[in-house]
Amino acid sequence: MFGNKNQPQLPQRFEMLSEQYISTSTYVTLVDTVTGVTYVSVTHCGESPTIMQPLLDRDGKPYIDPRYGGR
Repeated sequence: MFGNKNQPQLPQRFEMLSEQYISTSTYVTLVDTVTGVTYVSVTHCGESPTIMQPLLDRDGKPYIDPRYGGR
C-alpha cells in the first residue's frame, strides 16, 4: 500500500549495542553503521526518546566503533 515495491530495501543505519534500565529511564547504546559514531539514547517513563548524545573518548572526540570507523 505504501512505498515503492521496486525500490531496494536499505540496511538499518543504527545498530543497538545495549539497553539498560535505571529507575524510570531506559538507556540505549547505538552505533551509526555508516560513520561508526556511538550514541546513547535516553527515554524517560516510556515516552519517546528525549536525548541522543554521542559518546566521547578521553580526548573529548566522538567515540568511533572500530568495526565501522574505517569506512
